[in-house]
Amino acid sequence: MRNALAVLVLMALTAACSADSRAVPTTLPSTSTSSATNATTSTTVAPALDDCQQIATAVAQADATQVVVVTVSEATASTGTLQMAELGASGWQCTAAMTTRLGKNGVRPLAERRSGDGTTPAGVFSLGTMTAWDGEVFSFFGNAADPGVSAGGYRRVRAGDCFGATPNDPDYGHLVQRSAGECPGPDDEFLPAVRGAYEHAALIGANMEPDVSGDAAGETPYAAAIFLHRFSYDATGASRPTAGCVSLAHDDLLAVLRALRPGVLFAIGTKDWLLANA
Repeated sequence: MRNALAVLVLMALTAACSADSRAVPTTLPSTSTSSATNATTSTTVAPALDDCQQIATAVAQADATQVVVVTVSEATASTGTLQMAELGASGWQCTAAMTTRLGKNGVRPLAERRSGDGTTPAGVFSLGTMTAWDGEVFSFFGNAADPGVSAGGYRRVRAGDCFGATPNDPDYGHLVQRSAGECPGPDDEFLPAVRGAYEHAALIGANMEPDVSGDAAGETPYAAAIFLHRFSYDATGASRPTAGCVSLAHDDLLAVLRALRPGVLFAIGTKDWLLANA
């Protein structure tokens, strides 16, 4: 009996030890992956803005949602790039760069510019609006039919359209009626004669109506006849710099003119100057 009892006690102890062994894990649980992830703060780095986006952000005024960004690498350059910047839900987005030609002597801030100096005015300008000699109000003009603009009125060039650009003359900066021989002064432009470059054009509001400086004696003639128009070409077929306007290839010009909306701004200059003077 004593031997049988000993065997029973031994079997009970063995069973108890086995139960304890199953109840105690042999290794510590690993740290939860989901807990570690939740404990880590996730940050999203916004993509860096390119030059066009930086300029549009800096120069945009009030409710502006469209900027034509025209930049040159240095102030003396006569070739630059033009991009259309559009404001959307994700911020300013820019089109691919188009090659543009500017004044033969580069760009110069409007306040430092003088009519006829061969530079394109640097600054931020609205789309210009002008009243012609016959009372028509327009922001676009051309020797060809309206290509489909919607940001302002389009004037088909008429016989007698003379754009005054003689400093300190009442016609300076205004569209008046003159014959080709009477379109006064060496800088004035008889629009019907400029059929190529002025196939289509937009008015850039640099020293534009209603307050034109230079159309009266003693006033500073900052700029007149500053347009966005088509390239003109030399005898070899290469595009030429302008006398102070901004020009584009034919197809690029049409695309830009059709895309312009009311309230558009033109930002012209070097990147650094525009960012510093916006």
